[in-house]
This record gives sequence, C-alpha cells and structure tokens, in this order.
Amino acid sequence: MAHAAYVFARPSGAIILGSPYGHVAFGFQIEDGGTVCIGGVEVANGSISHINNAMDFWTQDNLDPVTFMSTEVPYGRKTRYDMCKKISVEVPNIAAAQTAIARIKDIDYNLFSRNCRTDTVEILQAYGVSGLPGGARPSGFFGGVSAEIIPLTAAWPGLGLDFSLYSEPDQFGLRDDPDVNQDGYVADPSADENPNGPDWPAPFIGSILVRRGYLALYEKNGYQGEIQLVPAGSVFNFRQLPWPEQGIGSWYASVTDFDASAIPGLNVTPRFSGIDDRRDHQRQLGSPPFFSTSQQRQGVLGH
Repeated sequence: MAHAAYVFARPSGAIILGSPYGHVAFGFQIEDGGTVCIGGVEVANGSISHINNAMDFWTQDNLDPVTFMSTEVPYGRKTRYDMCKKISVEVPNIAAAQTAIARIKDIDYNLFSRNCRTDTVEILQAYGVSGLPGGARPSGFFGGVSAEIIPLTAAWPGLGLDFSLYSEPDQFGLRDDPDVNQDGYVADPSADENPNGPDWPAPFIGSILVRRGYLALYEKNGYQGEIQLVPAGSVFNFRQLPWPEQGIGSWYASVTDFDASAIPGLNVTPRFSGIDDRRDHQRQLGSPPFFSTSQQRQGVLGH
C-alpha cells in the first residue's frame, strides 16, 4: 500500500544577509491509519550542537500533519510553515527513515553541509522517495520537488485574525504577520510607503493568505480607490488585483466583518506610529525570527 511523504516549507526562514534562503522540514507516513512522523532541525536557540539537542532537532507523530505545521509548531506562530508538497511512495521503508533520523540528530548542524535541506533529503530518500532535486537554497529545493504546492491555511489557535503578507507571489519571499490591536483590527494606510527614501525600491506585497478574519485591500493610500476583499482559506496573488497598477496602496483587516467602503470616514489607528517605526519593522523582517521555546521546555515534543 502506498504511503505519503511530505516536504514542508517556510520560505521566509533562514534569513542570510537580509535575503530569505528558506527553510524545509520532512514528514513520512508510519502506519496505514495515517499517522505521520514530522520534524526538522530549527536551531531555535542559536546553537548548532547536537549535545542535549541544543540545535533543536525535533520529531512529532501526528494524524494531521498539514494542520499541525500551521497551528502547533513547537517554536511559536512566527515559525509556522506556509506550504507543503505531498509525495506518494509505493514501497516505503519506515525503519530506514527512522534510522536516518537517529543518526542525523547526533550530528552537529552545519549551514553548508548538514542543514534542514540535507536532513530532509536524507530522511525522505531513506524512506523511499526518489527524484528529489539538488540545490543549496531550501526554497529552491522545495520548488524543484515534483508535486503540487499545498498552502497551509489553518488558523493559529486563539486568534480571531490570522493573516500573512508575503513579499513575493505564492507565499515566497519575506513573510509579515500583522498582529491585531486592542480594538480588534490592524490597518496600514500607506502600504507602499518606502521608509528608506525614494532611491530604494518601494515595499511590495506579492501575495496574501488570510487564515481567519477579514481583509480589504485598497488601490490607493488612505483606504481610497478601488477595493478588493480577500477571502479566507486560499492564497491571493497580486496579479488578481482588479486595478491596472497591481500594487496595494493601503489595507484594513479585522476580527469581525466590516463595510470596506466606510473605512475612509473612520478614525483608524495605523499599524505604524511613524516612518521610524515602519523602518524598524522592515529591518526586523530581514532578520532571523524570534523563537519561543516554551513548548520545548515543557517537553511537548517527541524525539
């Protein structure tokens, strides 16, 4: 009986010199009932040592890996995965994959020779996956896997508004996860404003995923011009915008449904307090993410 293998991707992971190299993780079905072993190496605490698992190599058996990787990843919402590819394996070798995991978790992380991509390749090849592509960048490797991209659309538990903005189409590039304010909304009246001056390229939103809540895009700054409502549950690419420039001048998102045409007349608190706040945020997007390790400390993960 054919089993399933998975490659999970977070294209905004592994920020190197401000450029997202991407991050990948693995999954493989371990029984006919559907349980899948998922895992990866995160280096969440900045250590590359395997001693006491300081490099944060983790595994977890789960019946719903696609939901888990979007909603329950061990290092917090900022490290959730964005997409996956599912591969059918006719003759799976579960024992060989588990042996590969046991061996790899005892080897120190190395950015060039022992990393998230090499771990994923070795484990899935041991499992029985063939035809995996080469390449150094995890995002390039993921793109070369011959399978359909499956967006991970489940919302983070407890959030009334959960959406992400990506700097490139199809959830690639840098990912921005806006947080709702105390009034239940978050808004940017100048989404294309460049805080670094006119000689720098303007910020660009290439794609959006609304997992829960409501989002309206506006053609112009100040919630003016034509309006595009973004439905929850699927990736929205900038090419789908109805106006000719295909840039986003402003946007407004809320926990509850709203009349998008009425927003210009409201007293809306902007997401950023000023240009310095916007500039600091852009710099943070180009830096390695902050990892929350509370779940690991509580021993939630299975190794």
